[in-house]
Amino acid sequence: MKTPHIAAYGLVIVALGALSASVSGQDGEAWRSHFAAGEEARQAGDVEAYAESMAAAVRAMPPGRLNRPFVQYHAARAAAMLGRDDEAVAWLEQAWQEDIEALMISFAAHDPAFEAVAGDEGFQAVMGRPAEMELGLRELADDVYLVEGAGANIVAVVDGNGALLVDTGYGPAVPALRNALGRVGVGDVRRVVLTHAHEDHMGGTSELGVDAVIMAHPGTATAMSQPFVFMEGVELPPKPVSALPDVQVAEDTTFLFGTHEVRLVPTVAHTAGDLTVHLPAARVVHFGDTYLGGNPMMFPGNEDPDAFLDRMEALLDAMHPETVVIGGHDEPTDLAAVREQIRASRETMAFVRDALERDLSLEESAAEGADRFPAPWIAFFYRLFNQEPGL
Repeated sequence: MKTPHIAAYGLVIVALGALSASVSGQDGEAWRSHFAAGEEARQAGDVEAYAESMAAAVRAMPPGRLNRPFVQYHAARAAAMLGRDDEAVAWLEQAWQEDIEALMISFAAHDPAFEAVAGDEGFQAVMGRPAEMELGLRELADDVYLVEGAGANIVAVVDGNGALLVDTGYGPAVPALRNALGRVGVGDVRRVVLTHAHEDHMGGTSELGVDAVIMAHPGTATAMSQPFVFMEGVELPPKPVSALPDVQVAEDTTFLFGTHEVRLVPTVAHTAGDLTVHLPAARVVHFGDTYLGGNPMMFPGNEDPDAFLDRMEALLDAMHPETVVIGGHDEPTDLAAVREQIRASRETMAFVRDALERDLSLEESAAEGADRFPAPWIAFFYRLFNQEPGL
């Protein structure tokens, strides 16, 4: 089974297909209905409408949104499919310059929609932008650093001139990643722990895995041995053998990296192979995309969501109150933010369960809960509960 990448950019996009234009209006963001129309046009093969709707979605979308580069990418590929080379390049350049997740543009090199544009000088120039990158670096604790700008948040644990990395970012960012680590004296990446198998988190393993020990959940190992699907019609080949996990972590595991205690906890939710990485002494935890600010706390579809949230709260209870929380893409935060996400998720779940018991449609549920819950949260839980009877 191939793992779609869309969820990596937030549940707002996942929920869009289930929301009508009227529900989008209630949510106060017109870009959602434009995006939904664009997806319908793409699936129907209407490229003109696809391009028009995605361009409208970008123009209507508030700046700074996590999903914005994904919508910009759609606008670019639609323009490329119509032979509008300059427009396609302009959308990609805009996504790069806004720097929300700039490296998402690298998928264009693998996207058949851009084949006719590939020889364009402007396209080649924007595809070369990763070579010019300089990543941000900030200290979280003694010998523990946050590396920013590689596509996903990377935590580096330094021991002498070697490092353990939590996630790698996109593959094209590896040279910039090595440069950033060099600023704190790191010459070798000795170990990599992957939070999950999405390209913005594990793309660099193709290069780093040659010399580093890779650790990941079995679900991540399985996904990495299969093609990576960014969106329908756009996929990357399976990772080479050198990039596949050397150590598979299926249960709570603690080890030492130098003097640093590292605890790995399976928190399967966002994908089939999520790990949370906790550094107890440093008071730092990396949740990967299990924690995405502004989104509901996700859970595996094959288990009781309440039990999953209970386990998440127990994990938080075991951490020092001043622990710094690193999510996959957000600014560092604290445990209170994760607890609030869990609380809000429980309340939304209770509302959706009640709506389903009353046989309300998704649109009716979103309309009734509009003053209390974000429409995409309602759509997310509504769809999941419908798929899993007994929840």
